[in-house]
Amino acid sequence: MPLTEKYTNKVHEAYQATQEKGGMTNKNVRKVQKLLKYYYPELKVDGWYGGETIEAINGFYDKYYWTKERRLQEAKDKHGEDYIMKSELEAMQESQKQQ
Repeated sequence: MPLTEKYTNKVHEAYQATQEKGGMTNKNVRKVQKLLKYYYPELKVDGWYGGETIEAINGFYDKYYWTKERRLQEAKDKHGEDYIMKSELEAMQESQKQQ
């Protein structure tokens, strides 16, 4: 299950809980640490939101969570469909200039 979209969403939701107001509790941090242990077995589950946990979270997002589809959806959610179309058109025009 861990390399599925369902599991990565579970890790993301656990991390989001730590980012909510009052969510940085030992219990919430332990939960995200336990989920991250699949990807980072050396990570300590101690409820402490320190450097190791931050590094594991950043690595998780970079390597496993942010797929092309999720990045595209995030951009659509933040900026709308027109922004995506405009960005793609600009990228195509830039690519043509370089050729």
